[in-house]
Amino acid sequence: MHDSVPSQGSMASARRQGRRQTHRGHSGMTTHFHSIAGLARVSVLGGCALLFGTPAQAVTIIPDKSGFSGYVNVGAGGIEFESNLLAGLASGIVDVGDAYTDDIDSSPDSDSAVIPMLNFELSYTFAETRTQLYLGNLLEDFLTFDLSALAGVRQDIGGAGILGAALVNTSLSADVWEDPYQLNEKRKDTESSSLGYRISWDRIFNTGLTLQYTSKSVEIDTERSGEALGFSKQQRDLLDRNGDLHNLQVSYEFHLASSRHILTPRLHYRDADLDGGAMANDGYGYSLNYIYTHNQRWRWVFNGLYQNFDYGRINPVYGSRDSAERYGISTTAFYTAPFGWKPWTLNVTAAYFEEEHKLDFYDSSVAAVTVALLRRF
Repeated sequence: MHDSVPSQGSMASARRQGRRQTHRGHSGMTTHFHSIAGLARVSVLGGCALLFGTPAQAVTIIPDKSGFSGYVNVGAGGIEFESNLLAGLASGIVDVGDAYTDDIDSSPDSDSAVIPMLNFELSYTFAETRTQLYLGNLLEDFLTFDLSALAGVRQDIGGAGILGAALVNTSLSADVWEDPYQLNEKRKDTESSSLGYRISWDRIFNTGLTLQYTSKSVEIDTERSGEALGFSKQQRDLLDRNGDLHNLQVSYEFHLASSRHILTPRLHYRDADLDGGAMANDGYGYSLNYIYTHNQRWRWVFNGLYQNFDYGRINPVYGSRDSAERYGISTTAFYTAPFGWKPWTLNVTAAYFEEEHKLDFYDSSVAAVTVALLRRF
C-alpha cells in the first residue's frame, strides 16, 4: 500500500475500467484515504480510549490479491474524564472516578489519566471468491469506554456492494460501581461486559451508501443499584443496567474534487433496551465526517456528533424521568513518513465529548489529546 497520492489523470483512468475494476480502481489512493478516514472516524472515539477501534469506514475496500493485510496504530495520550458511574478502564488498568461520594444530586468531578493506545486489524483475503476474514478491535462508546473485539467476514457481491457480519465481544471490560448511589462509604467496582453481533452492507449498488446494525447484550457482574438507599426490589429493578443495546447507522460518502474532499453524513438510531425501566432509553443522532487531503503527506479529518435520548420510566432516586443530549467534536492530523520513516504515518487527535442529562448525576464528559504511529501492511 503506497502513501503517495496518484494524479487526477490516473484516477480518471481507473474510473473508466468498468464496474468490477471500479472496486479495484479505488485500491490506490482511495484505499489509503479510507484507511486514514476510518481510523480518524474512530479517533472521534478512540482518542479517549485505551484502544483505538477498527476503522468503521463508510466504504469497505477488499484487496485484489489473496493474503494478509491490515494495520497497527500505537501511541499514548492524556484524558480528562467526568463520570459518576465509571470506576475504571480496561479491567482496571486505568482508574477513574472516586470510590467515595457524599452527593448524588450533582454532576461528577473530573479525573485525569495517561493512557496507552493499541489499535489493529488483521485481515486475510481470498481473491478468487472476493471474501475477507478479519480480526480487530473497536471502541463502541467513548463515554462508557465499551472496548470490543470484532471477528468477522466481508463478502464482495459485485455491483450490489459488500456484505459483512461479525461477532462483537468485550476485549477489555470497563469497571462500574456495583451501587453508584452509595453515600459516604467506599463503593465497590464490578465489570461490565457485552457480547453481540454486527451486520453491514457497504457500497450499496456501487454508491457511497452504507447500512450497519449492531445488537449486543450488556452484563454487569454485580448489579446492586439502589441497595444503599434502602429501596425495595421493585425500585431497584428500575435501576438495573443489564440488558440489550441496538444500534442502526445509515451513512453516505461523498467524494469531491477527485477525492480531495470527502464528506460522510451519518444518521444514528439507538435503542437501549435495559432491564431497568428508568435506565432504558432510545433516541436519534447525527454525525458528520470531513476528510481533507492537503498534499501527499498531510491529511486532516474533522468530526462532529449530536444525539439525544429519552428515558422510559420515572427514576426512583430522583422522582422524575431522565433525558440526555450528546455532543462531540474532534480533529485528527495525519502526516506520512515523519522523520523519514516511510512506512509510518504520524497521527495526532484532539477530541471533546459531553453527555448532558436532565438528572445531573448522570452527566459525563471526556477530553483527550493523543499521539500515535500508524503502519499498514
